[in-house]
Amino acid sequence: MTTTHLSRSCWRGHTIAAILLTATATATATVVGAVSAAPPAHAANQYIALALGYVNENPPVTMAGGSAISGNQDQAAQGALTNCANNGGGHCVTVVIGTNECAAAASNNYGEEVGAKGASIAAASSNAKALLQNQTGAKVIVSGCANGSTPPPPNDPPPPPPAPKQGPTVSFDNVVGGLVAHITDRSGVSSQCTYATDNYNRSFALPANAKYDLRIVPAVPRFRNWTVTITCDNGTSTTATTFF
Repeated sequence: MTTTHLSRSCWRGHTIAAILLTATATATATVVGAVSAAPPAHAANQYIALALGYVNENPPVTMAGGSAISGNQDQAAQGALTNCANNGGGHCVTVVIGTNECAAAASNNYGEEVGAKGASIAAASSNAKALLQNQTGAKVIVSGCANGSTPPPPNDPPPPPPAPKQGPTVSFDNVVGGLVAHITDRSGVSSQCTYATDNYNRSFALPANAKYDLRIVPAVPRFRNWTVTITCDNGTSTTATTFF
């Protein structure tokens, strides 16, 4: 049997190599683990700034508001001041700056200026009004969120009422033995109408956007102007004159 003997220096070399290999593997695992455990990148902050200024300083005070959104806090504040001035506000001041949240600025009849933040526009608005020392005429002047969500201005006038429906048009043709009235609907609503003039009254149905030919036969010409009124139950009417 052959026995192999390693010298002390050879044994020491193998031992050092093994230690180096182990250290290298440990370091590699540590680096891989560090890379995999790195936290995800976060989105940049967005700031919303709100400013208030006076339009009228005598009670009841009228206020104007301005808002701006930016990734830079100072730029948001400056933008809100500029917007406030453009909206007619004087002596505008920034009252609140929100970070990745919503904000609201409120005032009252005495010109208090307060601002508050919240998770929603409703919460921010409620918080702002609660800060007012006097609730007389308390209202939110401007509000919004750092993500760009904004409500309609709280003091917007109500939408205008719909335009009134137009009455029917009427034209006349003389025919043998009488007269024909050509009546056309312009309201877009079907209705029951009445044609009325001196000593003559006639009801008829007028479909939406349609024409109805009303024949007045027999009729004796009087060679004078007749005033005709057409009244419909959809709230429209027309008055016309014809010579017959």
